[in-house]
Amino acid sequence: MPNGCLIVLSASTCSSKNNHIREIVAEKRKQTRSNLHACIQRAVDVGEIPSSLDVSMLTTVFDTFMHGISTQARDGVPFATIDRAITKVMGIWELFKRST
Repeated sequence: MPNGCLIVLSASTCSSKNNHIREIVAEKRKQTRSNLHACIQRAVDVGEIPSSLDVSMLTTVFDTFMHGISTQARDGVPFATIDRAITKVMGIWELFKRST
């Protein structure tokens, strides 16, 4: 079973006769979202980030960003550029931590 970028990018390259593959990778993406949600919820539960945080919203932010990285990497965006973007996005987490 593919991991990482292949989970994201394979969805756009499947032909209609391979919908079963599309469904498999969709389920893997769903599991990744679920894992992200659980991680963020755990941070709320232990008081690392505020309980007023919209966990579903932040899950979507990080999940969408991770999918975008796959496309950027495929298109040849330099690692250093992607790394700086990751640092900026993770700054969101730090902002939430400071507001507790």
